[in-house]
Amino acid sequence: MHPALTALAQSRPRLHAVTRGAQALGLAPHQMLHAGPPLADPCRPPSPMVSSAVLGSLHEGWATDEAGAEALLQGGRLPLSPAQALGCVTPLAALVTAGTPLFAVADGAGPMVHAPVSVVRGPDTRMGMRDPAVLGRLKLRDEFVAPALRALLDATGPVDLWPLMAAGLARGDDLHASTTHANAAWVDELRRRGATKLADEIAATPLFFLTLVMAACAAVLRSAEAAGAVGLVTRAGGNGERFAIAGARQPCAWVSCAATAPEGPRLPGVPAVRAIAGAIGDSAVIDLLGLGGQRPAQAPDLLALFGEPLAQELQAEPAERVLCTPHPQLPQAWPLGLDARHVLLHRQRPRVMLGMLASDGRHGLCGRGIYRPPLDLFEQLLALP
Repeated sequence: MHPALTALAQSRPRLHAVTRGAQALGLAPHQMLHAGPPLADPCRPPSPMVSSAVLGSLHEGWATDEAGAEALLQGGRLPLSPAQALGCVTPLAALVTAGTPLFAVADGAGPMVHAPVSVVRGPDTRMGMRDPAVLGRLKLRDEFVAPALRALLDATGPVDLWPLMAAGLARGDDLHASTTHANAAWVDELRRRGATKLADEIAATPLFFLTLVMAACAAVLRSAEAAGAVGLVTRAGGNGERFAIAGARQPCAWVSCAATAPEGPRLPGVPAVRAIAGAIGDSAVIDLLGLGGQRPAQAPDLLALFGEPLAQELQAEPAERVLCTPHPQLPQAWPLGLDARHVLLHRQRPRVMLGMLASDGRHGLCGRGIYRPPLDLFEQLLALP
């Protein structure tokens, strides 16, 4: 077996700490990290990211109103750059700053990967809107959730994430569009360690566990990069303009395509005419590890949401044939690792489960969708020298 596949099969991601962007990533004040590859113009990102920058600036105290925050962005005083270049993954339109609390996850002796700690009891900046209620939830995250998590980990030690993720998969999560059962397992672990109040807050937030899954999947993929396997996709993400992937052989070399909008059912009351932003978010690492969009056949609630067309597609295009190697700790030893060569051999585009955000940067989450990167993206990856 290729060493990269051995690394995938033996992976064991663990949550080690909760830190901040300044300490973990060396971020300076006003610096912001975004999902996906570099933006065409960091001063004029897609509207959902603008809204995230506005709320982030108000939260950090860099501006006192929306106009002031927009002026900072357009004037180049909020440098935006890709999070994955610094070993961080961030969901949808969320931006990471020096003050952002971050989960620190590593797979064995592999590199540490970070992802933002989520807010509780409601959406945060990832939704790309300007709801002022987000500011209160960011304050609660910074002043209670993150310190409580940090103290718990300092007192009781790291958390093995595979058992929690496996529990979610076994009960019907795909670990991207749905993390309800994995989140419940996480809450049980927090209670077992004595963090009752924290557990109560997180129990009310079923998607809280998502960024932990992102960090775990990215850490597993980065542990496999050292072996440089041809065809193994190890990084992925969209910035609303471009969707990009990179491989184990040259992990810093993005290949990209236009980020078309994910497609799927809209939330009740969302009109069909509302435009959806292009694919955005680093959570694509979940799907390209082999979870998320590769597992809707094992996620009954998700399959019901997308209906018969997806069910027929899954029968015709089983995800297992584009994945690499089984993992013994996952239900049915589910395989991990997406091979670009298998994608092209079977002419089967992988599925990426992504939130559908309004392109106006005002209306936020509009539904749950599927983005399917084009085959030529994988041809570009294999054509790299």
